[in-house]
Amino acid sequence: MNFKIFFGSVALLSATSIAAQNYQPLLISSGLTSDVIANGVGSSSVTTSTDVDGVSFAFVSKDFQVNSSSAPLTYGLPIDGMVNSVVATTPGLSYKMASYDANNSLKLANQNDSGTLTFTTPTPAFKLYMLATSGSGASTVTVTVNFTDATSQTITGVAVADWYNATGFAIQGFGRINRTNDVLESGSGTNPRLYQILLNIDAANQAKPIQSITVTKTSTAQGYTNVFAVSADAYSNCVPPTLNTVGTLTPNSASISWTSPSGTTPASYDIYYSTTNTAPNSGTTPSVSGVTGTSYTIPGLNPNTNYYYWVRANCSTGTSQSAWSFSGTFKTACGVMTSMFEDFESYATGSIVPDCWARIIDTNGTQTISSTTPVASGTKHIYQYSTATQNPTTVVLPQFGNINAGTNWLRFKARVSTATGTLNVGYVTDPANSSTFVLLQSLSIANTVYATAGNEYSVIVPSSVPANARLAIRNTADGKSYYYDDVYWEAKPSCFAPSALTSSNVLANSVGISWTAPSSAPANGYEYYYSTSNAAPTAATTASGASTGSATSTTINGLTPATTYYAWIRSACSSSDKSSWWGSITFTTACATLPVPFAQTFDNAVVPNCWTNTNPGSTNANFLWKFAGNADYGANLANNGRPAGTYAWVDASSPYSGAGSNSIQLVTPYINLTGLTSPYISFEWFKNHSMSTSTTVTPSTYDNNKLTVEVNDGNGWATLWSDTSNSNQWRPVGIPLAASYIGATIQVRFTVDKNVNGNGYFYDDLLLDNVEVKQNPILATSDVSSAKNNIKVYPNPFKDVLNISDIEKVKSVTITDVSGRVLKTVDNPTKEINLSTLNSGLYLVILRMKDGSQQTVKAIKN
Repeated sequence: MNFKIFFGSVALLSATSIAAQNYQPLLISSGLTSDVIANGVGSSSVTTSTDVDGVSFAFVSKDFQVNSSSAPLTYGLPIDGMVNSVVATTPGLSYKMASYDANNSLKLANQNDSGTLTFTTPTPAFKLYMLATSGSGASTVTVTVNFTDATSQTITGVAVADWYNATGFAIQGFGRINRTNDVLESGSGTNPRLYQILLNIDAANQAKPIQSITVTKTSTAQGYTNVFAVSADAYSNCVPPTLNTVGTLTPNSASISWTSPSGTTPASYDIYYSTTNTAPNSGTTPSVSGVTGTSYTIPGLNPNTNYYYWVRANCSTGTSQSAWSFSGTFKTACGVMTSMFEDFESYATGSIVPDCWARIIDTNGTQTISSTTPVASGTKHIYQYSTATQNPTTVVLPQFGNINAGTNWLRFKARVSTATGTLNVGYVTDPANSSTFVLLQSLSIANTVYATAGNEYSVIVPSSVPANARLAIRNTADGKSYYYDDVYWEAKPSCFAPSALTSSNVLANSVGISWTAPSSAPANGYEYYYSTSNAAPTAATTASGASTGSATSTTINGLTPATTYYAWIRSACSSSDKSSWWGSITFTTACATLPVPFAQTFDNAVVPNCWTNTNPGSTNANFLWKFAGNADYGANLANNGRPAGTYAWVDASSPYSGAGSNSIQLVTPYINLTGLTSPYISFEWFKNHSMSTSTTVTPSTYDNNKLTVEVNDGNGWATLWSDTSNSNQWRPVGIPLAASYIGATIQVRFTVDKNVNGNGYFYDDLLLDNVEVKQNPILATSDVSSAKNNIKVYPNPFKDVLNISDIEKVKSVTITDVSGRVLKTVDNPTKEINLSTLNSGLYLVILRMKDGSQQTVKAIKN
């Protein structure tokens, strides 16, 4: 496929005699009667002589301030008095208003009021355009056009619209001011308005210079006519030339030519050119003047740039200057570049490459500018694809004048649809012939998204590359999609970045990082940066730390446990010369072992940090403890005023229906009990029946969910407590730990068990709150027994049997938990009380004596 760069060419537009407009402002030498535009610093009553509308409102210039401390205006008439008309049918038409320091309006208040505006330079015209408005209502005027030969032309019924909201305006939204109190009104960007009023000159009068116009108000309505300026579509018998097709284009020049109308031989021509399509007017200074032929080569242009140009004739007889021609356009050729950045954002999507690039597709394969996400920046990037039976596609970069200087490299970001792929970077000596491709480096593309660390690739171009070569990027014909973006041709840095940053040995407060050194190791070692934000550091970012010498690994200390971090690495070739940052990688520090006292109130609607929420028999996320608001209890009195979502809970309702594990487990972080002489676990729980009547168990069993509390000190889980009872209220539970746990590191596990195999539901709502691990508030280690009246309870702690001394004095024994719930009562007890059915924990032993007294002893069961 032959490669060609398309350059814009001129669209030919034929010019008939006197076809192009030649707009000229007509400067007014006399006839303005009122200053109605406030400007400069000072009250509007001082900087104007009267109002526009007869009701105290005047216009404002953008430089107006009531006093020197007033805020500058964001609206107002142009300070220089130049009004560029926004009327679409007269592009390039402008007006020059009179000085704002003197009279600047011909104001006509009453019927038959009249005034004459005399022009500094009499000018023949096809048309006149009057810049005017009418305050406090529309008005009608008659305009008499006075020529230098003492003849005139009268135009009647000329309508002047009210200064607010009418159509046909040349300018709008410049605001106004009340002359009586200096109150400003912005007009919201749309009012007041000055209108463009067309006055057609009869054909018989078009060659006559216009000396003045006389304006007479003819309407009886209130509207106050104000005329500010006049412009002309100037008459000329010097006709503009017709542009020809653009000739030779180079990176810095363009050959243009034109044809004058038949029968005319201008003395010379003027040329105006620009990178914008804003048409010149009669007052525009030409770019080139006095060209005597009908062709010209424009020099000093920028490569690969769009230009617009116009030509006008300077005739030797009659009115000496034509209007400007219709515009032509061209685009200069691509030049030799020494640097480049391309992000593809200024191009449409499709089977193209940027200007000055080339594409080679040998029969098949695909190459486009694509918007397929993700992209590296903006919305577009290059896409290349070939199946295993197709040919690779080749994208050829612009011509670089320093390609073999040995000082530059090609750098870009890339990704592949399926890891791992290969992009080949090389050069061609013929941008239309893929067989001239010479490989420089094969890049292994492992990342499938740009956000992955290591998404940027670079190729150093050696000095052995031919001077006429052009760099090229070629995909592999492997059925994988290749994308690349943000392509640079730039001077290679003196300090190259390391790569392949990884983390290891991630602890609660530290992490090890390591990386691969660049081909040229930096003299000053490496610097790293880490953050809890993934915002990439810049060249100006201060490093978090540095490695020692030439080492390619280090340890980052002082991190916060259970926190996600991002890290980058760069080379330090000197104190001032650093490479780009390589990264990021991400890691999450481990959970720390927590000290006592430990407390968790579940006040956030998420799993608490470092807790484990698990279901041993199911991967279904619904079969877990929940922490967001419980709809059943958010406004329920049974919630005892506790807001929804400030506890952990297991739901009895439909999210748990169907097959699943019998158990849902919630496990604390590691907790070190050092410092506690009598360790103690406490919590509050709530349980009630579900409203559901569904069951897969016959007979139906609703009161079956069991809460179990276990502890693990590294020797396996030991059950401390369990309960299946309902209460429909919050209940506190306290569990003393045996002396063997003193100083140990433990985890506590709360398990909700359906308790009946085959149940499709957890039939009871179960809530958990205020979990604590702390010193036993009821019984210290030294307080293992209590004796009154010589009654002793022993051993304490006990295993299964509790002995009571002086049993002949005891009438009955009652055993309760710490919440006061009665667990067992023995009347006329014997010395040995068998409590083997109780779980481990703290209990109250209430001794009722035969003499009517009562004694309570705290006892611990191991």
